[in-house]
Amino acid sequence: MSRAGSLAFTAVLSLGLAQGGQLVVTSAVPDPDGQTVTITGTHFGTSPFVTLDLVPLTLRSATNTEIAVAVPISMIPPGTYLLTVSRGPSPAETGSFQLTLGPAKPKPPQLEKGTAALRAAGEPAVQVGDRTITVTDVDREWQRTDPAGYIALSRQMYEMRRRIADAMVAEELLAKEAASRGLTTEALLKEEIPKRVIATPDAAVRSLYEGLGDRARGATFEQLRPALRAWLQQITEPELAKMTYIEELMKLSTRVENLLVAPRVAVERTAQDAALGPPTAPVELVAFGDFQNIEYARFARAFGRVRETFGDRLRLVVKNLPTLGPSSVAAAEAAQCALAQNRFWAYHDALLVPPGAASATQLKRVAVNVGLDAAAFDACVDRGAMRRVVQQALDEASRYGLKTGPSFLINGRLAPAPPPFLPSFDFFKRLIEEELGLQAKAASRPK
Repeated sequence: MSRAGSLAFTAVLSLGLAQGGQLVVTSAVPDPDGQTVTITGTHFGTSPFVTLDLVPLTLRSATNTEIAVAVPISMIPPGTYLLTVSRGPSPAETGSFQLTLGPAKPKPPQLEKGTAALRAAGEPAVQVGDRTITVTDVDREWQRTDPAGYIALSRQMYEMRRRIADAMVAEELLAKEAASRGLTTEALLKEEIPKRVIATPDAAVRSLYEGLGDRARGATFEQLRPALRAWLQQITEPELAKMTYIEELMKLSTRVENLLVAPRVAVERTAQDAALGPPTAPVELVAFGDFQNIEYARFARAFGRVRETFGDRLRLVVKNLPTLGPSSVAAAEAAQCALAQNRFWAYHDALLVPPGAASATQLKRVAVNVGLDAAAFDACVDRGAMRRVVQQALDEASRYGLKTGPSFLINGRLAPAPPPFLPSFDFFKRLIEEELGLQAKAASRPK
């Protein structure tokens, strides 16, 4: 080998060794133009994959020690984000960095003395001659004329209050426990959280990827796997461990009772509903879904296990909420035709595998596969016999303030958005157990 060839071989070998080391991100700095972030570190390789809070970023340039990625900083809310760089699937080929964007939170405006941001229900709102119109009167009229808007704002107010109340409770419990042990809150968490960290299973990685939807920007599961795993290890697992510790403190040190009342709607029971479980069950879970929605399919696959777990304590109802176009409506109509033959659940489950746009031929093929009367089913679908029924379901969802699915009501209370890392069964189990707990507390209170 010539001297030049030997030098070239040595250079290539050195680069390969450098790229094969532990990938480390040492800094990430937004550039003054507000459109780029420059990342420095070691062993990036020549074609790294970069995400910001699991959203893939576009590379502007990349070397083994420096990367420039396009980030529309002006469009991103201020906060701390997890930036992850990976050159391959192994832990050694992945590194992360907590990137803070935007200025500190501005000081909130102070209300003047005597100003009430939210007036109590019985307080006067308007005086017209001798008549006093109260806030209750206004709310009642608002609820009558715009029920969807009223319930939507009520839910938003409740969720915000609950989120802030939960944070205040956590802060109070941790401060009391830290003081009793002569520690700061930070030191207490540093000591207790690692003891409770549980590695999330591989199924959670897949579940998190499926929950990204369009945010994945076309990236494959394998491309995003390192970032997904980093997110679970650095964000999700510590958060769950902290939640576990706070729940322990609630049970063992200081009693906590949430007295906020969630807004509920009286859910209609109609002939178009597919239901399992007794009408007298203490908990009614109503799922508004779209057969063409991957997220609905993910949750619906847990229905069987949920029913097995809670038995007659649960009534499960499925209502159509097709919002993804003509194929969604066609699938909903086909499912209602299956319900007319008392074969809804078999058809429902078969249609979920695999989810995606289904043609009329596919809808009819599924009917044959699950044992429906093909001639009756085809006639029902072809003449649009269930078109009005599906439209009624859409109108009903609108009255409840539901615009997209999947949406779940637990005894009329809208379930919060499910965490993307939480398995579907665990999500439903928490909701149902919480509702049963609320009923038990209400029954134990003195009358």
